[in-house]
Amino acid sequence: MQKYPLIALSFVLACGDSSEEAQGTQSGSIGSADETTGDPDATTDASVSQGDDSSSGDASDSMDESSSGADGSSSSGGGESCKQADYDFVLQPTPPNVMLVLDKSRSMSNLWDHDNDASTETISRWHSLYNVVESLTAEFGGRMNFGAQLFPSASAYLDEPTNAFSCLVEPEPEVAVGADTAAAILAAMPPAGDFSISGGTPAVAGISSALSHLLTLPAEAPRVILLITDGAANCSPDEAPDDTLFVYDDETQAVVAQAWADHAIPTYVVGINILDEMGTKPAVNPYEALNEVADAGGVAAQGADRFYNSFNELELVAALDVVANQIECTIPLQDEPQFPDHVDVSVDGQPWTAVGDCEGQDGWTYTAPGGPFNAVRLCGAACEALQGGGTVEVDFNCPE
Repeated sequence: MQKYPLIALSFVLACGDSSEEAQGTQSGSIGSADETTGDPDATTDASVSQGDDSSSGDASDSMDESSSGADGSSSSGGGESCKQADYDFVLQPTPPNVMLVLDKSRSMSNLWDHDNDASTETISRWHSLYNVVESLTAEFGGRMNFGAQLFPSASAYLDEPTNAFSCLVEPEPEVAVGADTAAAILAAMPPAGDFSISGGTPAVAGISSALSHLLTLPAEAPRVILLITDGAANCSPDEAPDDTLFVYDDETQAVVAQAWADHAIPTYVVGINILDEMGTKPAVNPYEALNEVADAGGVAAQGADRFYNSFNELELVAALDVVANQIECTIPLQDEPQFPDHVDVSVDGQPWTAVGDCEGQDGWTYTAPGGPFNAVRLCGAACEALQGGGTVEVDFNCPE
């Protein structure tokens, strides 16, 4: 039976002279928003000790009056610059809710060298996608809840000019996010050897449907979009039928940016055989377009390639393994730190330093180094310590 590590997050906001008096101590659990704020004898999964009303109120008033902006300067009218406020969270993680948004466009029937061996028979990109979805849900199904959204739907077919079926996307995902959905997801996908798959690339509609579904799920558990595609989006409803396949739908960036900024739902982007050159359907460089989508999604890869590109099935498996492990080692923060450069992170009492990125390094970084600072990612040995059942402590500090 899969065991999930208990994560303890301690958020400490400390400015100026620290007070030994705890202004607020909270413990909670991911997956539960219950809090005990009344009867001190009551026991729940998320207990809160706030002290007496006057102490709690004074602390809030003092912090409000002493804080003066993001530059770290403060004024308290001659008193302490700010009180210390301790927020201690004990979090029991629930499995992340991951929506697979899968490209089923006609180009996915193109053949490729899936095993990087010219002496073996080629298979279609779709065949490889089917294979890796099968392995991904089998390996991580006990630790993550999966759902699936196809774009376009299984019943779509491509005509030119386009018709009502060329860019068809189901209004709700083919498979809702849940536990033990591997078999249902594979059943919803056309068979691995199916060369009749067809349709445009209505990624915006697919992502939008996936997002709408994720927003019906509790926010206490991480919610994630995993987009896997072999090209840039088209099928914009604003274009004429003769043009819609040839015009890039740049709403893709706006949709994933809104999911991240408004709901802290990241979008991981995995590419299949994406070339850095001008395309025709649509008329855009797909490499540049997907880089921009990945940046907007809040969890871009490090380096020049902002999304996870692959040129055979082996690389596709490796890319999804990287993404899945990042999802497991990403810690959402209930609140953003006021001073992102003054945050400490430790696992099982072992402090880890902030790193520029996770590539080959041990430590931690924000999932979006430029903000919003609503999640941290553990890297290397720090991630392994968490996966081994470690506890995490995050301290918010103020400049001295």
